[in-house]
Amino acid sequence: SGREYEAKAKVVVLGASCLETTRILLNSRIANSSGVLGHYWHDQFYIQNGVLGVMPEALDGKAPKGLIGSSGYFPRFRNIKTKAKDFLRGYASDIYPGGSPDPAILPSWGKELQSQLDHYRGATVGTTIMGEVLPRFENYVSLDPKVTDPWGIPVLNFRCRYGDNEFKMAKDAVESISEIFHGAGIEIFHKHEEMGEPGRSIHELGTCRMGDDPKKSVLNKWNQSHDIRNLFVVDGSSFVTGGSQNPTLTIMSLSMRACEYLTEEMRKGSL
Repeated sequence: SGREYEAKAKVVVLGASCLETTRILLNSRIANSSGVLGHYWHDQFYIQNGVLGVMPEALDGKAPKGLIGSSGYFPRFRNIKTKAKDFLRGYASDIYPGGSPDPAILPSWGKELQSQLDHYRGATVGTTIMGEVLPRFENYVSLDPKVTDPWGIPVLNFRCRYGDNEFKMAKDAVESISEIFHGAGIEIFHKHEEMGEPGRSIHELGTCRMGDDPKKSVLNKWNQSHDIRNLFVVDGSSFVTGGSQNPTLTIMSLSMRACEYLTEEMRKGSL
């Protein structure tokens, strides 16, 4: 219709997910006296089947009972207390026994390819490696000067790339998991260090970061805007760092903490 509508409230709690929250704030031109809104975007890097193993005893459909079932998880073990490698932070990995190889990595075609697929079917152990990405100011989102959504509102433009730390971490992850597989009697069928593009994990974080210094952050430790006291942001955009694990439970914890503070401030009449 082209008309604008307004809704008034004593407190506004914004939780539209990391990037959409930031788009709303950027389009509203508020809460950004620090100039860091949209910056420090980070997620996790994913390496799909960075290590693909084969269980020899499962070839040709001969897996003994109990060998294959469900899935597993390697928790982070690098740099827990000290910097053990030439990179910061660490990685984890899901493992999937009982799979089959992608035909694209088999060097054959036709009947020979089908024969190889039959040979390996149900005998592979796949992985999804998940590494922690460092938040950097130069990785950011901003309003696109030309592109808008169906309602005429500017969408986000993305500027992000992995750094040295992520590439070194990816290399170590593939090497370490290959070593674990070898020790377990799993033969390495295929491996690579190619990370999916930024955003592939769909665990975006950090574009509305919290901090004590209003000149370097958007929110305080209670997820409350430094600039606008009755504005709270309760999604992953508030993070200052991520992890190798999914962020959902941390988002929920921070949201509960922020709401308890908000409730008490309203009870006291401070908001």
